[in-house]
Amino acid sequence: MRVDENGNLSLTPHPAVFGLKEENPYIKTDFSESQIEMITPVSGSVDEVYTSMENLQNIVSDRIRDEYLWPSSNPPILPAEQDIPIAVYQDPNSASRLYREHLAREYGKKIQLFSGIHYNFSFSDDFLERLHTSMGGEKSLQDFKNQIYLKVAKYFMQNRWFLLYLTGASPVYLPNFLNKTPDNEVSRETSDFALNSGISLRNSHAGYKNKCSLHVDYDSFDGYISSIESWIDQGKIDSMRELYNPIRLKNAHTDQSLAGLAEAGVEYIEIRSLDLNPFDPNGITKETLHFIQLLLVTGLLTESTAFDKIQQEQSDQNEERIASNGLTKPDIYVNGTEIPFDQAVDKLLTEMEHVAKLTDTTDFQSIIETQRDISRHPEKTIASQITATSESFVSFNLEKAKTYLEQSLQNAYKLIGYEDMELSTQIVLKSAVTKGLSIELLDREENFIRLEKGNQVEYIKQATKTARDSYISALIMENKVVTKQILAEHNIEVPHGQHFSDIEIARDSFELFADKPIVIKPKSTNFGIGISIFKDGFSQENYEEALKIAFSYDSSVIIETYIPGDEYRFLVIDGKIAGILKRVPANITGDGTHTISELIDEKNLDPLRGTGHLKPLEIIQKGPEEVLMLSMQGFSLSDIPENGQIVYLRENSNISTGGDSIDVTDLIHPYYQELAIKCAKAVDANLCGVDIIVSRETIANGPYAVIELNFNPAIQIHSFPYQGENRRIGDIILDFLFKK
Repeated sequence: MRVDENGNLSLTPHPAVFGLKEENPYIKTDFSESQIEMITPVSGSVDEVYTSMENLQNIVSDRIRDEYLWPSSNPPILPAEQDIPIAVYQDPNSASRLYREHLAREYGKKIQLFSGIHYNFSFSDDFLERLHTSMGGEKSLQDFKNQIYLKVAKYFMQNRWFLLYLTGASPVYLPNFLNKTPDNEVSRETSDFALNSGISLRNSHAGYKNKCSLHVDYDSFDGYISSIESWIDQGKIDSMRELYNPIRLKNAHTDQSLAGLAEAGVEYIEIRSLDLNPFDPNGITKETLHFIQLLLVTGLLTESTAFDKIQQEQSDQNEERIASNGLTKPDIYVNGTEIPFDQAVDKLLTEMEHVAKLTDTTDFQSIIETQRDISRHPEKTIASQITATSESFVSFNLEKAKTYLEQSLQNAYKLIGYEDMELSTQIVLKSAVTKGLSIELLDREENFIRLEKGNQVEYIKQATKTARDSYISALIMENKVVTKQILAEHNIEVPHGQHFSDIEIARDSFELFADKPIVIKPKSTNFGIGISIFKDGFSQENYEEALKIAFSYDSSVIIETYIPGDEYRFLVIDGKIAGILKRVPANITGDGTHTISELIDEKNLDPLRGTGHLKPLEIIQKGPEEVLMLSMQGFSLSDIPENGQIVYLRENSNISTGGDSIDVTDLIHPYYQELAIKCAKAVDANLCGVDIIVSRETIANGPYAVIELNFNPAIQIHSFPYQGENRRIGDIILDFLFKK
């Protein structure tokens, strides 16, 4: 649930940045417009699915910065019943809307705001096919799958009480929330209520359940379908989706009707009983995900036992005992017999230990021991930790929500699990998730991805190389000599200079440039690599060292006039300015104590600084370019600058060489913005970076020079500047590629 800064349910619409909730496969709403539903893609492992949860948590949090994600299954401060907004859809008569209106009438709106985790699980088709063959293959493969999932679902229903004991996290709630008072409700000193020794209001008799127990047949698939059909025919539920059992059999490729499931068969199982764990930012721990996985596999590999109507009723009693009084460790029904809680736990965990020994992929034994310890010490349960806090229900959860938002914002620049890819690509991928695009990594090492929306497919390499720009445009921008010539032909000011393909000829040309402010740089490199700038004169030794550096990166170099002023990066997308940065060369500020080398090390500790464009800022190097720049100022790395003295390590201001980025998009005079757009049009580029030296950025027609066009501009510098606003460049790129 989205809440405001005071813990009130947000009444704002589902954020438009996520697009239509009917179309976004990752970010939707549940019953209420205020209730975010985050859906992970199908994943091959617990690690993968947990990473997806982390990324969705961070992406959603980043986009609702004025609001918070409520970390409890029990609702926050609610408005009047009639003011709780039901999810809105394009078609007001859609099945999704009509179903929610039905729920509001039948159960009330408040009770719909219980939230939790749904855990979907399936065995791989390859595994089931081999298992089917090894067991004789007498039934059809789909009939075999149906029976397998029924077997696992039955085992889960028989043992769900222990998972509820471990994951129940909703014992505390606000007054005026429930329509009926729980049997063991107690008031707290913090003016809210709790279940006395209880674990989960949501899973208790006062939680969100069908109006009466709806038992189903787990012995056969036909029986399962028939039993649900009978409840629908009797008017107990409106459809299969209203069957609120803790586990359901599902097929993702149907209309989610009972008839669709009967025809297509079971594809996966859905566990619905998990409360949100407020002590984990994603609502559930990775360890719990592993434990549930092991529980389900144990259900497959453990001999099935009877589960008739009486035993299903006893299973329901187990659930109620744990939900309402679990901290007292009540007796549990096992196979029709009531036994002590610890004995029931030992029986279940022994079965799970047997299965755990069959795999070496996860340290399941350690996970089992952790759960065994919690079973012996109820004070270690999530529920007990919640009730033990002296904070009020709202204060406790609001503090967690704000903490988790801050953590998400600290990770906003990266996509967890994709840190090996360029940051620009990670930013585009995060925007793709935000907008609900289908994503495929074609070549991870090359940062080559494919995105789809409906029937439209777009290929992107390194975030900014797309089909919207021709190959020749990229080649023009890559070649600084050709770029300057074309810009000059369009009456755009560029620095004058010469290019050399022979280092000896370049050395012999020293007298042509002596005592002039010049720039020496490779002809066809980006990111400020190999550039040396001399503003106030230089020696022949300095000159030759700069040539040596430039030629080490390219077979040709350019020597051109240095233009005084500040350097700005204009990002042009689709003929419009997407962002403008002032780029400050790599620098440190002296403290009168530490050497330049030590100050560089200290500045590089900034968590936003990294290497290889994997973070918004690059670390400051101590290479030959930096040493040369220092020597021009009379410094060495071992010198100690005075307190407050700024020392520049580079003359060029590229962020990729350790510079600082300052967003000035709203400050630069429109004259220069139009100039940047003109430059992009001159080379027929729809997406490019334009580097302009400007002496008076707020005054039109001031002295300037366009020094470079970049066909692969880094977008992280605009999205996460050293100072200033995040310009959401990933969104702008995707809006351009998928514009209607």
